[in-house]
Amino acid sequence: MMLAASRIANPYHLDYVVKVVKHSEADVVLLCGDVGINEKFMRELSSLSLSILMVSGDDDDIYVIKLARKYNVLIDGGTTEVAGVRVGGVGAINTSLDISSLTSRVERIDVLLTHLPPHGCLDRQPPLYIPTGLRSLRMLLEVVKPSLVFVGHSARPGLDYCGGALVIGVAGFLVLVDSPKPRWVRFIPLDRAPSSGPASEPRSD
Repeated sequence: MMLAASRIANPYHLDYVVKVVKHSEADVVLLCGDVGINEKFMRELSSLSLSILMVSGDDDDIYVIKLARKYNVLIDGGTTEVAGVRVGGVGAINTSLDISSLTSRVERIDVLLTHLPPHGCLDRQPPLYIPTGLRSLRMLLEVVKPSLVFVGHSARPGLDYCGGALVIGVAGFLVLVDSPKPRWVRFIPLDRAPSSGPASEPRSD
């Protein structure tokens, strides 16, 4: 079970992420950039029996990046294997370098974690709604051929297909996925979480 998250700045929402992870029994947490992680959040996640992977976002400051490196979860431009699943990452700090690094390896990636969207996939930003995704990232998909792509900075939450891969736009939601070749995907809005005060238990649908 994978849980992906992006665009989380409120520390109380971080508490909610931990609650959802525990409630769902997720074994992999994917942070798709612009998640304002703090020491408390990382300690709580690290105390659970799960894997944590993260790519940088365009709004992540140096504190967030240093903390991700401290906990050895940042995979910008790299790959790692989790339970037999190869995961690669493209961050927003040096996107071109990350793409070049993954392309040069010429290895199959099962799941790609990226902050910015590939061209033509969940990348139409208001108000003009013209494609703003990266062509170089679209080309990377053709090389590494992932089954599943998580996009943190998508214009909206949702699903699309791009070069044979299922692309999931996280867009400030929590997203639960059952496997790298999903049978189901669940979006959990952060408006279920409190904006202040103690975090509440996730509500069931």
